Amino acid sequence: MRDPSLKITRPMGIESQGYQSSEIVGLVESMGAVGTKSGFNQDEVAEIRRLFMDEGRSPIQIAKILGKGSENSVRNALAKAKIKQSTQTKKNLDRFKPGQQYGKITLIKKLVKSKKLKYHVACACGYEFDIDPYLLTLSDQHKDKVSECSRCKLQK
Repeated sequence: MRDPSLKITRPMGIESQGYQSSEIVGLVESMGAVGTKSGFNQDEVAEIRRLFMDEGRSPIQIAKILGKGSENSVRNALAKAKIKQSTQTKKNLDRFKPGQQYGKITLIKKLVKSKKLKYHVACACGYEFDIDPYLLTLSDQHKDKVSECSRCKLQK
C-alpha cells in the first residue's frame, strides 16, 4: 500500500503529456508497430502468418527465412497476432520429393540415418552433395541461400 503522505512531484507515462488513451492506441497503430516486443512490423507479421498457416513452417524456419529475429520472437509475434494452428487442421507436409529442382540443384533422395532432414542432391554440373533442403527455399537475398554447388560458385 502506498503511503498517503508521499506526493508525486511529476506525472509519469504518456498520459501525462496530454494524450488520451484512444490517441495513444491510434499513434501506435499508425506507426505500424504490431508487436514492439517482437520487433516485426505489419508486413512481416503478415508474412509470418502466411508461412505459418499456409506453408506449415515452424517458428525456427520462419526466423531463418526472414533473416530476422529468433524462434521466440516469431512465437511472440504469432501470439500477439492471435494466430494458432490447431492440430486437426495441421496438414502433414511432404514438401520435398526426389526429382524436385531448385535452381541448378536436383533432389535425389532423402537421407534416412541423418538426425536432421537432409537430402542427397546433384548439381547440373554433376557434383553430388548432402544438404538441408530448407536452404534451397530461402529468399534470394538471404545469405544462406543455396542455388548451385560450391564448384559452380567458384567458376563465376
